[in-house]
Amino acid sequence: MNKKMNAEINKVINRVKDAQVKFEELLKNQDWIEEVRTYAERQRKEVQSLLTSDVSMVKKFIERERKELEKFQNQIPGEVDKLRGFVKAQKKELEKLLGRVRKTTTQGSKTKKPKSRKAGKKAGSTKKSTGT
Repeated sequence: MNKKMNAEINKVINRVKDAQVKFEELLKNQDWIEEVRTYAERQRKEVQSLLTSDVSMVKKFIERERKELEKFQNQIPGEVDKLRGFVKAQKKELEKLLGRVRKTTTQGSKTKKPKSRKAGKKAGSTKKSTGT
């Protein structure tokens, strides 16, 4: 029985030794992981520095645009008032013109005598021909 146990223990010990050898090989072969990790860290720092400078530029641009928009927003009410005044002035002017037209059409129809049809036809037939 001792021999069986010793054989089993030796099997287990051999398995542990094999596992230990494989584990050490894996650890040795994982040097590339550390290299990748350092490379990734360098790249992260570079990207972060690029983004930091870009973010500050974008922030400055947005601030300029915000100030410009505020300026336009302040001008809008004044421009609307100017437009309203212009429209009112045009409306008054058109109403005056319309009143004049009505006045002249009513006065003109009272003072003018209706023309006879013959006079209208003769006037239209006396056109000079251009010869073409």
